[in-house]
Amino acid sequence: MFEPEYRAQFDSINPSPALVEATKDRVRTASSNREKPRRHLTRRGLAALATAAVLTVTALAAGPTLWQAIQNDLGNRASYATQVEAACEDQGIRIEVLAALADTRVTRLYFTVQDRTGALLDADTTSDLILSQETGGQFDWGNGGKGLEVLSYDPEQHLATLVYSRGTADLAGTPPTRVRLDATYFIPGHRQAELVLDRDELPTETLESTVTDAGTTVLLSDQNPMVLGEDGDVSISSIGFASDGSFHIRFAQGEKVSPITDGECPFRVDYYLYDPENPERWPDQGVGNAICTAVEGGWDFCLPSLTPDTLEYLDLLCLSADYSVAGGRIEGNWAVTVPVEVMDLRTAAPAEPLVLPYTQNGEQPYGRAHDAQLHQLTVSPLSVCADFTTPEGQEAPCMLNGAELSLTVTMADGTVLAPAYYDEVWSQQAGWVMWEFEDPIDPDQLVSVTLNGQTIPLS
Repeated sequence: MFEPEYRAQFDSINPSPALVEATKDRVRTASSNREKPRRHLTRRGLAALATAAVLTVTALAAGPTLWQAIQNDLGNRASYATQVEAACEDQGIRIEVLAALADTRVTRLYFTVQDRTGALLDADTTSDLILSQETGGQFDWGNGGKGLEVLSYDPEQHLATLVYSRGTADLAGTPPTRVRLDATYFIPGHRQAELVLDRDELPTETLESTVTDAGTTVLLSDQNPMVLGEDGDVSISSIGFASDGSFHIRFAQGEKVSPITDGECPFRVDYYLYDPENPERWPDQGVGNAICTAVEGGWDFCLPSLTPDTLEYLDLLCLSADYSVAGGRIEGNWAVTVPVEVMDLRTAAPAEPLVLPYTQNGEQPYGRAHDAQLHQLTVSPLSVCADFTTPEGQEAPCMLNGAELSLTVTMADGTVLAPAYYDEVWSQQAGWVMWEFEDPIDPDQLVSVTLNGQTIPLS
């Protein structure tokens, strides 16, 4: 059984960069009295980290058929969707595509994932399932959209019905003509555990240790156990300095723990030290020289650069575990490519340059350093999308807060509609913001779009 949790920043193989970054921001803020500027992480940057989509699905009561589930999600958009049928199967896992909806910047793909053996996938299955789109003759992951969502689950057939919505690439000027859904692995029973400690939280006593037959110093077990994760499958057995003068962490793992990477060790340690000659500089990169040694019931990590003499320069110690409790990784080849039909679109550009400032809660925190110039408006029966570029001569990238923009459209009969904000994507040079209508419109009856008080007629 599955429960949807699509991660904007998903990384099921390595420890979460988001957690490390968030913790570093917390420590930085705590150690400084001055306010930090808002950090802008583009969707493109998140996509570059993405290698896995979470397919955890909770048991839903036996309910509507999968087509009913798809129509319920589409709502009044249903008549604009196209039926596309294609499937692939490997290792007893079948993916079947059923329908697609391509609207300006965002494509929604409806499909099923079925465990045909009934014994492979479980409630914590993850995968590197990804939706890419063909624009300009090549496939691109794209950015934006709501990601992966589960619409229904049939426990008797072990069949999940899902929708994957994805925006086009930042600089793509046209909707996609084809989309591809592919994966190279599924990981049932996937677990992740993370613990971040700063210097004040770190145990610093010297513990008992021993030397292996290979001459490696390792901590003895069960000296000052710490919790790692919630299920008890992995834990910290001992943590502190060893007789070799370096800091060590000894991890313990249960019998059902399986690694999911090429190596046998499911644990990882990253640590960050200030430069004693430049203590004000934040150490963006971890030291990266941890030594991993297999020990009875787990693994010992030695951090050679962390000693009693360098302890004062430690800022963060990041411990993580990434593993399976259901047999490990299922590798295969799943790929489905289908054509998509784009509905009729209308476009308009402002007669005069229209430049908008970035705002946060109505204020301009960057002193108009991140202006964005409207390039074009695209209108479909379902949505309005505004494409922006960086104004000429501006060094900082363009950036707007789409949720704070005001947009209305005027119809030929005088009706004024206010579509709801849907999503936005910003790269270094361009970006887009998309709004959706509550009910479909006839684009031919649209007279003008008003953005932040500026009216752009549609010819």
